[in-house]
Amino acid sequence: MLALLLTLLVGLAPRSALSPAQSELPKGQVIEKVICASDAKQSYALYLPSNYSATRRWPVLYAFDPGARGKVPVERYREAAEKFGWIVAGSNNSRNGNLQSSLDAWNGMVTDTTSRFAVDQRRAYATGFSGGARVALIFAIQCNSCLAGVIASGAGFPGATEPSAKMQFAIFSTAGVDDFNFAEIKLLEEKLSRANIIHQTEVFEGRHEWPPASVAESAIGWMELMAMKTGRRDRDESLIDAWSAARLKQAQAFEDTRRPYDAYGIYLELSLSLKGLRDVSGFETRASQLGNNREVRDEIRDEQQQIQRQRDLEREIASLAAAGERARIQETDQRPTNTGRENDEGFDPNSRLHTVLTKLNRDAKGESDSATRRVARRVLEGEFILLVERGQPILQAGRNYDEAVRIFTLATDVAPERASAFYHLAWAYIGKGDKKKSLRALQTAAEKGFSDAAALTNNKAFDSIRNDPQYQKIISSLKSQP
Repeated sequence: MLALLLTLLVGLAPRSALSPAQSELPKGQVIEKVICASDAKQSYALYLPSNYSATRRWPVLYAFDPGARGKVPVERYREAAEKFGWIVAGSNNSRNGNLQSSLDAWNGMVTDTTSRFAVDQRRAYATGFSGGARVALIFAIQCNSCLAGVIASGAGFPGATEPSAKMQFAIFSTAGVDDFNFAEIKLLEEKLSRANIIHQTEVFEGRHEWPPASVAESAIGWMELMAMKTGRRDRDESLIDAWSAARLKQAQAFEDTRRPYDAYGIYLELSLSLKGLRDVSGFETRASQLGNNREVRDEIRDEQQQIQRQRDLEREIASLAAAGERARIQETDQRPTNTGRENDEGFDPNSRLHTVLTKLNRDAKGESDSATRRVARRVLEGEFILLVERGQPILQAGRNYDEAVRIFTLATDVAPERASAFYHLAWAYIGKGDKKKSLRALQTAAEKGFSDAAALTNNKAFDSIRNDPQYQKIISSLKSQP
């Protein structure tokens, strides 16, 4: 099925004249929904530069959000798209867990945009966040070099796929310093270097999320340079000068504020990105000097230790959760089993797990950035998402509610301030038939900021408590929120 990708970008040419549908689309603003002419089930959010015209061809960026929120990436990239003159299309259909939906979304967007707009097919790019990043990379690999580059945010290659020298597209990867996939992105950087794939990585202050507009601009600016180096676009001396001057200014600012590791990263970027476009000997010399700086070496080592600490904690949490579940089953069945440490005198895996999670939540709330806070936030965020991805299908299937209760009870320990954890726990309890605990969890969800009244009223699982005064009070409070 992925073979269909091979012909989409190379087989479709833009129309020479504007279609009626195209002429009606406004420029210079985000359009939330453009319905694909060839498939009305598919739609995408869109940004056309304010100076767009069909008299020349334009680069295009296809965006994939893990939750089919096409507008989100389009808004993040709109400033960069306006500055550099790119079309941005974000699928409203592609989502995690269904490769077919993503493939249909890709086919719909590519067919529609190349039919409506003057797209430069040699300069088509894809971007995605989390599972959407993996989807973007799958398409880049499968479509036989139809993409010039991929901006992968918060995740790398899918499954067992490894970077290969056969991959003829540039990769710009991003991650927040608190992203649970931070380690994956940093390790990906090493693999891309070994495979001689043109790449750049940028880290920002944030968690597991789409990059901020400033990083989106860096990514597209970098892709412009790579297009010049590969001959996909004409050389633009003013753009090269502006990009290098801005990055050099940032590097110097880091040095002035005694952040040599951050400055070191930019000098490396300048050396690699501008090679072939400018004399980079000065940047190489400064990168080498900073690379020998003790503070820089210490920070590199500290980053590696953070990655190892995160992995150790993730393994410990998984082990304790499994031990607690085995102990629960053993107690329920009244059958002795040789389960390991949980049978040690005085060892309670659930108590130990609670202690570990409590400390992590305390560390995650640290006022200032630190290795301890970063590791805690990465671990907690990753565990929470893992639990939600495991528990939601169980709830939607409408069975095995005991397991759902176990999963979302743990989720409330992992993320005690997340209202959604308590909403899902309420759903699990009502599925089990425990109205009292369901209402208690719903109340907690509301107190912690749950505001999606529609999600609650549209969920048939809660039909049995619609007339309960406490439920009606909760719904009333949700609907009264601004």
